[in-house]
Amino acid sequence: MYELSSRIENDSLIFVESVKNLQNVDLSEKSLCIIKTDFSDTNIIKKICKENPNLEVWLASEDISRKNILTANSCGVKNVISYPVDARLVQDFFKEKNKNQYSNQDFSTNFLKGLKVMIVDDNQMNIDLLVETLSPLGLELSTFIKPIEASKIVNLEKYDLFLLDIMMPEMSGFDLAKIIKNTNINVNTPIMFISALSDPENKILGYNLGSCAYIEKPFNINVVRSQIFNTLKTKMLQDAIMDKKETFLAMVTHDLKSPVNAEICALELLLNNKASSLDGFQNEVIGDILGAAKYMKNLVDNILQKYKCENGKQILRKTFFSLEMLTIQCVEEIKYLLLDKQLEIKINSKLKHIESYFDCLEIKRVIHNLLINAIEYSDKKSIITINLYEKAEGFYFSISNKGLGLHLENPNIIFEKCESFAQKSKSVSTGLGLYIAKKIIDAHKGKIFVSSDKGNITTFTFIIPKDEPK
Repeated sequence: MYELSSRIENDSLIFVESVKNLQNVDLSEKSLCIIKTDFSDTNIIKKICKENPNLEVWLASEDISRKNILTANSCGVKNVISYPVDARLVQDFFKEKNKNQYSNQDFSTNFLKGLKVMIVDDNQMNIDLLVETLSPLGLELSTFIKPIEASKIVNLEKYDLFLLDIMMPEMSGFDLAKIIKNTNINVNTPIMFISALSDPENKILGYNLGSCAYIEKPFNINVVRSQIFNTLKTKMLQDAIMDKKETFLAMVTHDLKSPVNAEICALELLLNNKASSLDGFQNEVIGDILGAAKYMKNLVDNILQKYKCENGKQILRKTFFSLEMLTIQCVEEIKYLLLDKQLEIKINSKLKHIESYFDCLEIKRVIHNLLINAIEYSDKKSIITINLYEKAEGFYFSISNKGLGLHLENPNIIFEKCESFAQKSKSVSTGLGLYIAKKIIDAHKGKIFVSSDKGNITTFTFIIPKDEPK
């Protein structure tokens, strides 16, 4: 039995030289129990079988006769084998058990059908094996022998899973994973490394790069299939939860939009038409309420815009319009927000009588977000400066304010979703405004960036290309 134990390592298996060795042993987690016997202990064996209905019991004996086999069967024993035990019998048992477990797994639901999986391996045989392994799942498989070619696709197509070899010519699987994680559309797509490298260092590097699994070659087909099946199943559940969350937020903010707009209209009407009958304090209170309402409107618009951006519902409706005129309109709309800090906005424009081609509503949203951001982080009684000018690559909008400044190694990280500088400045911010601004400028095929100098002057700049309607 010792020799057999050394040849077969399986936590679901237990060998004993005598039934007495099973006293005080928990068999609930075992699949197979092999007991050496001379058939004088069948009453105890019968009790073990009865108390553990899910356990398969085999008897190993040097004396196998028809009578002993019938006795064993009457006790609930499934098999009687010769002693010493042939390890191949045990191995075949677990192979068949794994096969049956897999065949019982519900792959017939087809809920994974159509999900896109990319396989990258420089060995065609490995690719063929993975394709054969995954064929029952109904997945849409894309295969690449050259990782360079795969790297060109990950920016263009959304995938649900990447299966990457590590040791490949021209580019390693680790390098390809870094490229994937830097894309917009596949940054959250799970990655699995499948490699012959088994050292801990490479495994740790793989997990640090965001891999959800590290599978060593040669691999067990059933195990890999099950890992992939459950990874995709988990991803689908997470995506469904996120989609419900985003849809709920969109519905709530959409319902808030009408009452907020009505509140703004009422306050503006009151402030503009009744100013003569109100004293200075009343005017200030109404102005503060109006500023808060407009801040709320901007927040609601940002959440709705985020939903559109991330669900492919953002459609640009470009027309010719003056960027200078649009900027003046935006400044007029937020003038009450300047009062609390006693701020001033100065516009320097070299775009007089010049029209450019853009989506007015969306670019207005960008300007609003940049204005509110500048107001939020400006020092009291300071000047916010807006510069409008033209260069060969397009029309420039630049807004600068003096405040805390951006002391970051990579300042442009604040354009990422929910990145905010609010905690340092002890203010409130969702971090959505700049994220949405970048999405809108990207949709216009423009650029947006930020810089901050030692004097704590922070400057946000965006460029609208000089494209013409086709």
